Amino acid sequence: MADDFVMMELTREGLATITLNNPDQHNAFNPDLVSDLVDRLEDLRANADTVRALVIRAEGPVFSGLTDFDWLPHIAHYTDDETEEDAEAIADVLSRVRDLPQPAIAVVNGPAAGYGLGLVAACDIVIATSRAQFVFSEIRHGFIPALAAPYVIEAMGMSAARRYMLTGEPFDAAEAHRLGLVDVLVDDMDDAAARLSRFVDLIFAAAPGAIASTKGLIDEVTGLPIDDELIDELVAAHGKNRTGADAAEGIAAFLEKREPNWRG
Repeated sequence: MADDFVMMELTREGLATITLNNPDQHNAFNPDLVSDLVDRLEDLRANADTVRALVIRAEGPVFSGLTDFDWLPHIAHYTDDETEEDAEAIADVLSRVRDLPQPAIAVVNGPAAGYGLGLVAACDIVIATSRAQFVFSEIRHGFIPALAAPYVIEAMGMSAARRYMLTGEPFDAAEAHRLGLVDVLVDDMDDAAARLSRFVDLIFAAAPGAIASTKGLIDEVTGLPIDDELIDELVAAHGKNRTGADAAEGIAAFLEKREPNWRG
């Protein structure tokens, strides 16, 4: 629908594309955009058996700005409860992206700030063109980047996060790539489309269940000491996978010299 703040479509079989669609307000988060995102992400989780990957992009020259200025006057009059509900909804969006069973790929072709920058950092893979720019401008307006912070710090490291969050200094796509916030840096959207196609092909060649389990595994083991307790948990996870349907199909396909069913 034309009035949707977030559009979702299947751009090829098994590939969903979410497009932030409020370019007049720089695709900044507002209650309608957040609500639309939640609905789309719920649909994706419910259809994990048929949708294999997600692409997140934006309509217009800005990926996502700091503030929807139509929404800003309302914020000033929020009660404490309304402020908390608003923050919980945005935090829920970022968490849903991070916890999707499908890989989420952001394609950034313009400035990203505020919650939009958190959305980028919550994705599994980030492709950015040379037009992309990033900034934590919250502190200039009296806010803190609390909801995006854990995803951004994980992506670009504490030292870089301190510098850019505390100064509000913009940084370009090349710097974001150097820091790890951006995985692939390309010249333009044609190059981005080619790299995206390659990533999608690789994802579609892998078992969906194994991908979902691996996403969970990465989160579970990150930061933990490699001790006997962790090794016991990994041995159990390995055994559960080896006796599961994906591994059985992978072995059968190899022995029968055919493609596994998830590549069909």
